[in-house]
Amino acid sequence: MTIECQLKKILAIAVLFFISVIPFAHAHPLIEDANPRASTNVGPGITQITIHYSEPVDLKFSDIKVLDSTGTQVDNKDTSYLQGDEKALIVTTPPLQNGIYTVTSAVLSKIDGHRPQYAFVFGVGDVELPPPPKTTIDQEIYFPESAARFPGLVGQVIVLGSAVSVLLVWRGIKNRPWLKENVDFQKFFHSKFSTITGIGLFAVFASNILMLVIQTIRLKASASDVLDTDFGMIWEIRMGITVVLLAIWFLLENKTAASAKKQILVLGLSLALIATTTAIGHGAASQQVAAMTIDYAHNLIASVWIGGVVFFGFILIPAFAKLDKSKKDLASLLMIPRFSSVIIISLGIVIITGPTLLWFLSDDIPTLSQSYYGWLILGKIAVGSAMIALGGYNQFKIQRPAEKSLDSTPVHQKLKRSLRTEAILGIVLLGIVALLTNTSLPSQAEQTSQVPDGFNTMVFSEDLKFATDIYPLKSGPNKISVSVHDSSGSPVQDITDLKIKISNPQKNISPIEIPLAKTGDTYQGDVTFGFAGNWNVELDAHRKDSPNQSTSFSVLIKPRLAELRTDITEYALPEKAAPLYPVYDGKDTIWLSDTSQARMWKFSISQKQFTPYQFDGKMSLVLNIHDDKIWFTDPLDMKIGYLDTKTEKFQTIPLPIKAIPASLEFDNNGDLWVGLSDQDILLRYDLVSGQFQQHKLPTSPAGPAFLTRDQNGMIWFVESQAGKIGVIDPSTAEIREFAPKNPLKDPTYLLFDKDGTILISDHIALNIVRFNPYLETFSPIVTVADPNALPFALAKDKFDNLWIAQHTSDKLGIYDSQKREFQELAIPTQGTFVQFLTADNNGDIWFVEQRTNKLGHVSITEGVQTSAIPKTQPNIGYFELVTPLITAGIIATSLFFVKGIQDKRRLDSLSD
Repeated sequence: MTIECQLKKILAIAVLFFISVIPFAHAHPLIEDANPRASTNVGPGITQITIHYSEPVDLKFSDIKVLDSTGTQVDNKDTSYLQGDEKALIVTTPPLQNGIYTVTSAVLSKIDGHRPQYAFVFGVGDVELPPPPKTTIDQEIYFPESAARFPGLVGQVIVLGSAVSVLLVWRGIKNRPWLKENVDFQKFFHSKFSTITGIGLFAVFASNILMLVIQTIRLKASASDVLDTDFGMIWEIRMGITVVLLAIWFLLENKTAASAKKQILVLGLSLALIATTTAIGHGAASQQVAAMTIDYAHNLIASVWIGGVVFFGFILIPAFAKLDKSKKDLASLLMIPRFSSVIIISLGIVIITGPTLLWFLSDDIPTLSQSYYGWLILGKIAVGSAMIALGGYNQFKIQRPAEKSLDSTPVHQKLKRSLRTEAILGIVLLGIVALLTNTSLPSQAEQTSQVPDGFNTMVFSEDLKFATDIYPLKSGPNKISVSVHDSSGSPVQDITDLKIKISNPQKNISPIEIPLAKTGDTYQGDVTFGFAGNWNVELDAHRKDSPNQSTSFSVLIKPRLAELRTDITEYALPEKAAPLYPVYDGKDTIWLSDTSQARMWKFSISQKQFTPYQFDGKMSLVLNIHDDKIWFTDPLDMKIGYLDTKTEKFQTIPLPIKAIPASLEFDNNGDLWVGLSDQDILLRYDLVSGQFQQHKLPTSPAGPAFLTRDQNGMIWFVESQAGKIGVIDPSTAEIREFAPKNPLKDPTYLLFDKDGTILISDHIALNIVRFNPYLETFSPIVTVADPNALPFALAKDKFDNLWIAQHTSDKLGIYDSQKREFQELAIPTQGTFVQFLTADNNGDIWFVEQRTNKLGHVSITEGVQTSAIPKTQPNIGYFELVTPLITAGIIATSLFFVKGIQDKRRLDSLSD
């Protein structure tokens, strides 16, 4: 056996060893599950938080913190592995009381060394939770790590590409006498090769140092502590390979040529260096051998391609300049088909490995198209396409003319410019690769923001606590589990039996007992909710040594937004109009204001017919129904008035001052309150005496533009110009105003929720905000998806979903506060300008299309599939998109490869 063969075997074993000891990354440790889950409510008394991650984390540099609403850390600072599982952490707390808590998590991956930070909130008790925070670009792309790894990617590509090019491409032409015997050329070539590969190796070395520095800064630890982590192990392997390559480079620097054995040694070490990059890539994250193999092949072939271009453009072309003109142009021409053949093979493999690897990682085209990862992929394809185009230019615009007339074609000069441009594009492409390596996959990014399923609560009897979980909280089969604790939180030992009954009095469903099985201290059973609605759950604990105790609670069973069936019907008004404001009379009629003239419209729901009613004035703006009278405002005439539905006669009432009446509401005494949007005044109109009273607001300018009444008869209003809301007590005329720390930008509408809190439409801020009048606190609950939507009026449907008029968008917003979901429903007509909507007794939604002169009706039922929420677009499958492209790419590269072989043979025959 020759020494060369032995060296190859030893090298192969070494490469396999390097690859085998490298752990594979999950491309950031993501939160897979947590208890409590993000944006859920739990009962008081919880004493621990657990989080499960997608990959092992290093406890030394990982922690979980629990903060209360004031930002004070309330956990016991004892983060540890959950039962020894390196992919799960737990932290304990004192028994948590009612309130909103924030959990922050900073964990160090044992694999790739990333230390992502996450945060989510949960509630203890019946509290309103803020919406989940939006993911920022810095949370998805790790820019410092990308910058640190970029020089290493460039350097290893140069080293590997140069090694492959010397062995596969240059080897076939270097022995031609006019090259081999040219001493000046040989010296310059070796010097240039040594310089460029040396730059590449030092770039890798510098990158390794930067990676270590970034990691010490991230972890706020010493270098020795960082090297003691699993990331430190992979760093040491990479640095070891780099040092060995540098040692070989120093040994070969002063020699005129390196033997094939030493070149093979450099190649083998370069392959191992590439393996360390693959080990922290997304292919390894899939934990699939096929994906890891394909990722390695993809990185290898891409390195051959880009590194080959660098070798050709920055080593060979400058070396050819040492030849006389005819020889340097001939040498450059001979190299074009040789390099083209290798690059075309590389492209053929990349065309297969790239899409196949992406299929393993994330094959959801819509998700990819909306993620940073997908955008970077598109950027990578664009730069690669530009490089391919330059390769085509070399063949058709340089090689072909030169074959016909070499003396008149400056091959060397043209090729120099083209290759250096292509090399620069290759380095840009590697920059994108550095970002991709440090970017979360779209499917992974979604794991941290999934909408929670299920329901859990803590209910109380005289001295017992019943911790209850229902999953998934939908119509149909569900799982229910209950554990009973005493006031100290300990399981109750003398319970002989626990009975659970469900009922729905609204549908005359009498209590149905649920069979239970006891496992440890928990009672579990299967419960079926036959339909959506409010269901009562009764809990009855039978005790041996103490009196039996019972309690109950109500739970809303409802479909997800995606499971709603929605049908929109539009009714065009029979005449040209500008309808704006709808009110429902509680029976069979929707009344509409008309801002185009002094008129209002009656729409019969059963007969589907419109009837106009004219009055003496300019227009009708907003409406209110009281005692069979339809009250309206006429801001242009500065009047209010009403239509008596019994006599069908109008009565108008001039305002006592010049002002714009923008809203109407009645108090419990039957007096009418009028909001003046251009004043700081509320008017009170006594229907009996016909007299007005003025109530000056404390703030100026205020602009009370919308009024509503609460269950106690208080009149609430928005101050659109002041960014506040206010309330006036009709019995005392006392006025109070409320504003968050940062004032509302443009409050336009108020809606009382079933718990007595107030939902505020903050028009310009694109937010819906909840105001708790008992605690006097503001909390945002949802931001509309479309930045141009401008939310306006609000209404609740039969499933307690919040519907939002978005008047600059032809969509209605829908928010499910139970599941924290927001979706949009597209209106069939374009240019609608919907500002106001209302709900009828069936829980359906009616809205007014002011600019398209229509009344819209949304019929809402429970369905198994989405009807128009959201309005889906045709979905192109991954295979349908990629398969034709791969096929075309394979055919094209095959044809070009054959052409390259033919070109090579033809040029060789011409040069001999």
